[in-house]
Amino acid sequence: MNMKLALTGKTLLVSLGLGLAIAPYLITEVKGQNQQVTRVKNLTWEVSQSYQPPDRSAPSATAGGASRGGCIESAGVLTSLMPQNNLGLTLTGYPTFFWYVPKSKAEALEFKLLDGENGQVIYKKTLAVPSNSGIVSFRLPNNELSAPLEVGKMYHWFLTMICPPNPNQELPDKSGNVIVDGWVERIQLNPNLVNKLEKAAPSDRPALYAAAGIWHESLTTLVDLLRQKPDDRNLKNQWKKLLDSVGLNVLVEKPMLDCCTSKPN
Repeated sequence: MNMKLALTGKTLLVSLGLGLAIAPYLITEVKGQNQQVTRVKNLTWEVSQSYQPPDRSAPSATAGGASRGGCIESAGVLTSLMPQNNLGLTLTGYPTFFWYVPKSKAEALEFKLLDGENGQVIYKKTLAVPSNSGIVSFRLPNNELSAPLEVGKMYHWFLTMICPPNPNQELPDKSGNVIVDGWVERIQLNPNLVNKLEKAAPSDRPALYAAAGIWHESLTTLVDLLRQKPDDRNLKNQWKKLLDSVGLNVLVEKPMLDCCTSKPN
C-alpha cells in the first residue's frame, strides 16, 4: 500500500534577539516503503515582504506619523515613513530617514535628533524644501555628528516644516508649523542574518531586513534598488507590500525626490 505523508508549516527559527522568525517551508513525502523525498520551498518572498516589528514600541509619540499645517498647498500631509509603533531599528550608526513632503509654502525643513534618555539635542540640521510633493530622504552625515548612534540606545527625532509667520501677528507665530517625529535604535547585526544576507541576491535583502524587524535597512536598500531600476515590477511589488504592511499604502505611488540638501543656518 502506498502511503503519502505531508508535513507542512515547519518553521526554522532564526535567533535575532527580537523573537522573530524567517521560515523556509519543508515538505516531506514518503513514497513506498523506503522512498522518502524532501523538498524545500523557499518562502522568503511570501513571509518577508511584510515588515515584522520588534516586540517593543517607541517610548512615546509626541507628534505622530502624519500632520497637516496651514502652509501646505497640495493634497496629503507631512508623513514619516515609519512602522505603526513609531520605532525604527537600524544596524548603522548613520541611518537614513524618509518622509513624504507635500508641496507647501514652507521656508525650510528642520531635522533634530535628541538623546532618548535626557532629551538633549545632539544634532540639528536645516534642510531645503522640495519644490514638488514626494518622498525625500536624509542620511545622518558621519562628518557632522560627534559620534555614531550607540548600540542599544534610543534616539528621538523630529522633522519640522517651518511655515511663514502670520503677518497679522505682532510676535512670531509657530502654530502653523508642521511636526512629525519618531524613534530610532541601533542594534547589533546577528551572525545568522549576516549569512543569509551574504547568500541572498540584492533584490532579496530588503525582505530579509523586513522579516528581522530592521526597518531602516529594509527601506533604504529597497529605495536604492528602485532608484537604480524604477520600472522593475518585482521591486515595485516589494515596495507596495512593505508600505502596505505598515499602513502607508497611500504613499505607494508617490514619486521619490532627490532631496534633501542642507541649507546655511
